[in-house]
Amino acid sequence: MPRRRGNSRYYWIMIVVLVCLSATFFCFYQLLISVSWFNIGNITVKGNQYVPADSILALAKSCRGQNLIALDTSSLQDSLARIARIEEAIIQKRLMRSLVIKINERQGFLYVKSAEGNLFPIDQDGLILEKTGIVNVEDLPIVQSYLPDEKLLPGRSLSHLPIQKVLQTHKAILAAYPEFGQYISEYYIMDEVVHFVDARYGTQVIVSDENTRKQLERYIFVQDNGGIDRNSVIDLRFKDQVVVKAGK
Repeated sequence: MPRRRGNSRYYWIMIVVLVCLSATFFCFYQLLISVSWFNIGNITVKGNQYVPADSILALAKSCRGQNLIALDTSSLQDSLARIARIEEAIIQKRLMRSLVIKINERQGFLYVKSAEGNLFPIDQDGLILEKTGIVNVEDLPIVQSYLPDEKLLPGRSLSHLPIQKVLQTHKAILAAYPEFGQYISEYYIMDEVVHFVDARYGTQVIVSDENTRKQLERYIFVQDNGGIDRNSVIDLRFKDQVVVKAGK
């Protein structure tokens, strides 16, 4: 039988074309990563509120002057991930010479007070965050931990049972009655029961696990109209009742 030379010739032509295209692409890529047109000259930080832009730019300093196309951002991503405040960092390359770092930050949920009296912000999962500066600018309730400063390092997750109980209580209150969160100044635990302090009146409140919003609304009504002593303990765990006890 005669050989099919046409198909064989076609395959060889395709191979040659692919090799030429690959070589052209490779040469073009090498040209792009070698010219100075794409050397990074501008780095911008967006979305940060508590993490200083200068701190982020310091981590990205090594990227300046590198070729934008050839730049491997994994090292910078790893460095940013070590900052507990940063939940997500998106690094975008912008032609011709710009790098944009978009930051999504973790928000403080509570302040944990150490045995030394210092405040450390934690998020809703109990992750210790970096402080926002010399002055704490986040308006958050305080919970006493009696843990030493060296145990409260940014990036650590607190499994301390009392703090976990307070976290659960604060989440439940905010889920049921978000507006009430602004009235809570601090939490503490007494006899394994979570109490919070009403910042407006100074009263101590034990919140109910059920019908939380309804009980808090009833408490507000009684508080606004009953003239409760500021040293009192208000127990909301009883159905349809606001029980007032003398403070200890």
